[in-house]
Amino acid sequence: MFKKILSILCCAVLSISLTACGGNDSLEKTDTESTNSSESENKENSNMKIAVVLHAMNSSFYTKMADGAKQAGADLGITVDVTSPTTASNLSEQVSMLESCVTAGYNGIATVTWDVSGFNSVIKKAEDAGIPVVAFNMDAEDSGRKAFVGQEHEDAGYQLGKYMFGEVMNGEGKYMIASCAPADTALIAREAGIKRAAEEFSDIEYISTIDIGTDLTGAYGVIESAYLAHPDVKAILGVDVFSEAIGNFISAYKISDEVKGAGFDLTEGTLKHIANKDMQLTVGQNPYLQGYYSVTELYMNLAHDAQFINIGTGAQMVTIDNVSDVEPE
Repeated sequence: MFKKILSILCCAVLSISLTACGGNDSLEKTDTESTNSSESENKENSNMKIAVVLHAMNSSFYTKMADGAKQAGADLGITVDVTSPTTASNLSEQVSMLESCVTAGYNGIATVTWDVSGFNSVIKKAEDAGIPVVAFNMDAEDSGRKAFVGQEHEDAGYQLGKYMFGEVMNGEGKYMIASCAPADTALIAREAGIKRAAEEFSDIEYISTIDIGTDLTGAYGVIESAYLAHPDVKAILGVDVFSEAIGNFISAYKISDEVKGAGFDLTEGTLKHIANKDMQLTVGQNPYLQGYYSVTELYMNLAHDAQFINIGTGAQMVTIDNVSDVEPE
């Protein structure tokens, strides 16, 4: 599909060039020059190397981002190397990886900027070395990155909250937020969106935000402890890929009539919880395209001097009404 789009775009550009030349002799000469230029450009682009540094690889969600980045490299005929820290969201390790990418002389870098200011210094080093950096999945706007590819996180959180507080909870009840990393930029924004939606319902009450970590078994235990401490809670709202643990807990305790659940991303487990009505909503963000478009943005700038732009990958609302039509990520 992407190859077809690229082909169509290339044909359109070539058509415009030919029309501007006019005359058969000019056309013949332009065709020859274009062919030589294209061959030279392809040879030059084949040497392009882009580094993609994820913040974790302990979920199918993250491997989807990696798959998208690698496919973009294959489609564009360039080298794309994907790496990640051995420990999820390990700032020092990720920064060290990025510094190594700068030293290695990659032409461009795409990375997940999940800390508000932790990546500023290394992105400045990349800029000084003439290496553009694109952020994806999570954004630190003041980090110096050239563009962001991903979801508009606060708006996605607002949409989740609006649906749960209005359609599911009927405007009343207590809720808590479950976050795998409360300091991550994207999760802070989603939480802010949920709380903004809550302000529109006078009888909706926030209890607390619990740190569930990045292990589903550990997350279950944290949620269980929080529920036992607040048995009057009516909804547990996740803000990340580990929201699946909410459904695991509600299912195990058989409390789907009393406690509602929602979260983010389209993992197989979360989608099963939606289908079984142990959770009412999950919000997708297309991790594959996040990886794909990040590499494509860098390529277009480096090969064609295209301007960097932010690219949104959406907020796909999945409920019992459409879960059967959704593929897991």
